[in-house]
Amino acid sequence: MVSIIIPTYNYGKYLTETLQSVKNQSFRDWECIVIDDGSTDNTKEIVDIFISEDSRYKYIYQANKGVSSARNIGIKAASGDFIQFLDGDDLLQIDKIKSQIDAFEKYPLVDIVYNEVRFFDDENIEHLKTSLTGKKQDDWMPKVSANGKEVVALFSKINFIVTNAPLLKKSVFEKVGYFNETMKALEDWDFWMRCALANCYFHFNETENAFALVRVHQGSISTITKLMNNGNFIFLQHTLSHKNLSLKYSVILFSKYVELFWDSVFTKFYFAFNPVILAIVSISLLPFYGIIKLIRIFK
Repeated sequence: MVSIIIPTYNYGKYLTETLQSVKNQSFRDWECIVIDDGSTDNTKEIVDIFISEDSRYKYIYQANKGVSSARNIGIKAASGDFIQFLDGDDLLQIDKIKSQIDAFEKYPLVDIVYNEVRFFDDENIEHLKTSLTGKKQDDWMPKVSANGKEVVALFSKINFIVTNAPLLKKSVFEKVGYFNETMKALEDWDFWMRCALANCYFHFNETENAFALVRVHQGSISTITKLMNNGNFIFLQHTLSHKNLSLKYSVILFSKYVELFWDSVFTKFYFAFNPVILAIVSISLLPFYGIIKLIRIFK
């Protein structure tokens, strides 16, 4: 059985569509656990309608503690052997879970199967995009089937797995633990990196029309960017302290941490500096940046 875990906070206006995408799945052996993270809208009423029609839906309420806490509650309540995450405003195409169960049956030693992702503008599901930046999906999502150093190397560069793209064995959480509830952003990157460091096997599932669908909310880019910048620092701090991180990737990630630190300093205090002083400081730090860039290039 697959346990579909939906953390949600005041997404009542999207939740019907999200829950219906679960109901439409061609794979039928599932339960759907909605964790209401302190919503003040009509979230409960919407879930109650689905529960009244299908006992596979379940509802859990908690005071607002954040998405990581909500996901962790759902994992602990799950009865399935496999876990599918789905945010309260996102969707799954009809064969998404079935295609991944088929992959697990074909490759039983795999821990995590991930599919391609498509993004759609708020209220416009007909227009699917392969990325938020205009790049091809291949440019940011490596299609890899591997474990160990190869996957650690990829996650050292970028978080290439969107949260609702994978289906994973519930046993993975026994290896790596749960989501870090102190992180307000990039908690998924932190989790996938821990999976990689624990030698979990990732498998890319090449299947057409079985995508994870991510809704893009207009007007929230600046807020997301701020959260991501803060999340980057915490992600790097946690990863650098991991006992399984090799010296090579410790150096790479530390260089990334230092570079991010200086970038944030200049961004924050740019207008406070006299332009001449700023220019002098920038030039004096060029050798340092050169070393950092060389480490990143020849990693």
